[in-house]
Amino acid sequence: MPSLPLPSLPLPLSSVAALFSRVAGRCAFILLLGFLLPLAALAQQPVAPNAPQGPRAHIEGGRLELQQIDAALQRDNLDDRRLIELRARLEPLQTMLAEIITREQPHAEEIKARIEQLGPVPDAAKGQTEGIEVTRDRAEQQRQWKEADDTLRLARALGLRIEQIGQSIADRRRANFARQILTPQASVLSPLLWLDVIRNLPSDMKALRFLATNWGETVLRNTSWFEAAVLLLVAIGGFFFLPHARRWARTGSLAGNTALADDYVPSPLFKAMQAFRMSVLNALLPSLVLFLLYRLFDGFGLLPGRADAVAEAALTGLAFIIFMSGLTRAVLAPDRPVWRLIGVDDRVALELRRMVALVTLTIVAGRILEAVYSAIVATLPLTIATKGVVSVLIGLFMARGLRRAFGQRAAEAQQPEQRAAVGAGGEFSLLPVRLIGWSVVAIILLAAVFGYASLASFVSSQAIWLIILFFVSVILLLLIEEGIGSGLSGHGLFGRKVREATGLSTASLDQFSVLGAGFLRLILFVAVGMVALAPWGLDSVSFLGSLRAAFFGFQVGGVTISLSTIVVAIILFTAGFLITRSIQNWLDARYLPHTGLDPGLRNSIRTIFGYIGIFLAAIVALGQLGLSLDKLTIVAGALSVGIGFGLQSIVNNFVSGLILLWERPIRVGDWIVVGDEQGTVKRINVRATEIQTFDRASLIIPNSEFISGRVKNWVHADRTARIIIPVNVDYTAEPEQVQAILRDAALGHREVMSDPPPVVIFKNLGESGLDFELRCFVDVDAMLMTRSELMFDIFARLKAAGIGIPYPTRRVEISHASGNAESATAVLLAEAQKGKP
Repeated sequence: MPSLPLPSLPLPLSSVAALFSRVAGRCAFILLLGFLLPLAALAQQPVAPNAPQGPRAHIEGGRLELQQIDAALQRDNLDDRRLIELRARLEPLQTMLAEIITREQPHAEEIKARIEQLGPVPDAAKGQTEGIEVTRDRAEQQRQWKEADDTLRLARALGLRIEQIGQSIADRRRANFARQILTPQASVLSPLLWLDVIRNLPSDMKALRFLATNWGETVLRNTSWFEAAVLLLVAIGGFFFLPHARRWARTGSLAGNTALADDYVPSPLFKAMQAFRMSVLNALLPSLVLFLLYRLFDGFGLLPGRADAVAEAALTGLAFIIFMSGLTRAVLAPDRPVWRLIGVDDRVALELRRMVALVTLTIVAGRILEAVYSAIVATLPLTIATKGVVSVLIGLFMARGLRRAFGQRAAEAQQPEQRAAVGAGGEFSLLPVRLIGWSVVAIILLAAVFGYASLASFVSSQAIWLIILFFVSVILLLLIEEGIGSGLSGHGLFGRKVREATGLSTASLDQFSVLGAGFLRLILFVAVGMVALAPWGLDSVSFLGSLRAAFFGFQVGGVTISLSTIVVAIILFTAGFLITRSIQNWLDARYLPHTGLDPGLRNSIRTIFGYIGIFLAAIVALGQLGLSLDKLTIVAGALSVGIGFGLQSIVNNFVSGLILLWERPIRVGDWIVVGDEQGTVKRINVRATEIQTFDRASLIIPNSEFISGRVKNWVHADRTARIIIPVNVDYTAEPEQVQAILRDAALGHREVMSDPPPVVIFKNLGESGLDFELRCFVDVDAMLMTRSELMFDIFARLKAAGIGIPYPTRRVEISHASGNAESATAVLLAEAQKGKP
């Protein structure tokens, strides 16, 4: 095979050696990586969760971290930013300890249960012995339990130390906050302050000119034609997009023409949803456009170091102005009264919206000036004077708005039809808002006048913060009330679907909707209160930790209380109750009718199954709360001791009251008869029941008498009562005629029921006449009056028909009546009783 000619390489020998060395080095590096990567992978494998040194190592690392945080806290000159950083370092430690306790607690309980299963240690003095394997197993279990128990003790002790340090950080932050806003400075009315401002004004203006010149030079130096075109297009697009976007957020149409008619009256839920949509879109859309513009300026290098904060403050302020405008329009709706969420007239809504707009513009202007002063390192008198002036303007704008909205002239200018529309629940429902508003105005003006410019500026900022919280709370409350309270009720759209799917009654759904809406309102009030207090020196991390502890568990005296556990327990019990009722309905309607059992036995089976299902649901719910059967047994044993020492009567009445409330054999408003007393049930307590007799007397009866005694309830099953009217007529009367008269009298009365129809019974051939009974059914409340009116009517009808009602007859026989005046008198009296002359 001929060899191919090789081209000559114009490379020196040193270059070839260098190339070879590089290739060899790379191959060696690749081989080294191939050897080290498996070792690194093995080293990075997680430690087994049950490794004995794992939790201890984490606890020791947490202790070292905590020592560093504690050492940092010993310094006196810690600002709020540094304290927040230290508080943030505690959060991972708390999470780590919670995971260790959650993992080790069940492990320690399992070991303890195994030790208890092994039994007590045998007593050698009594000759008790056990196997070697059992002894060895007990020793090993005791060692593991001691190790797990020591780990839990160390974790809990370290957790307590973390809570103490967190509380110390919160106290330091509150102290810094109080010192910052309560430091006295020059009054805004002080001439010396304004002389200092005028004296230092040239240097401040020089620094401002330098900032503007530097910023302009940076823009000219770093802006190319492409960047300028992009920025110009974004600015033009934002200029044309933002008005259309706000119009779309307000009306749902880019052209501004809503599809709804002018006379359309929206539902409260639709108004709340529209307000929520308007607020969110007015917050998001401008923020996105302005954020894009800021990122372009920053990315093109058009923001020097000092101008960055100024541009950020300006763009953020513009977005905030747009958001506040949308929020106030969503809630107050000055030009659309039917969309207004609070009951105020047009004038009040317009003045409040103007007040919020002026306050917002003033606050944003103050924030931009603060950013400019920080960029130019302005003198302290100018900063203090600006804070004071901005605060005074905010106070004056708020006072003007409150006076024009709720003053005497506003009340007189209000039209009568507007007053009728507002009513008692409209303007006057804003009385707390008015009191808070005037209080804020007074604090701002007094603080600015007496030299507390920082306090006045802080309260001014919190004024707009409270306004935002108020408007957001109005929207959320309406959403909760209409979405949950009305939507989930038995008459709502969603409630009807739930009722059709589950078979729940309208009253049950109404109860669920009221409870759900009330629970959400409570959460909203707590959250709004905490958020409103957050800027007043409250540690946000501590607030979140407290909120998390409230929802997910905190200990009081060794007992863990958890709102989430309580909610889950309620949900489990409700689910078990609903499942039990569903199975009961299935048994009653589908299965038991095909078994051939008698109705009484079927009812017993259904009732027993209901008790068993509810008992199991209660056991599951109590288990979720941490109350196991052994703890319930201890409580029952303690109660049994008290019952044995003389509480039988109290416990008997208490349990009887629970049975009355659960089984409801008598209810409030029922007409009952107990012994010789009867009346209406007014109140059922756990010990006794209050009955109001027909003599208007209150009768207190222990509940045990209703359970162990006989009680007649006229309205337990229904409100139907039977009337029996005995009628006795002469033997000369025709029975068919009497029957017709009695039946016609019953059917002619308005209270007598036609189903079941009245019945006339020929009861007996009496001593002095024919005995009949009229039996008919009426409502319980009309029973006595109907009986009386029927007897009046029957007597009149019998008299009109010529049917007599015989007198009672007694035959008296007297021996030797002749020659005896007294005997003759007795005979005459007897004849007179017969109706004879």
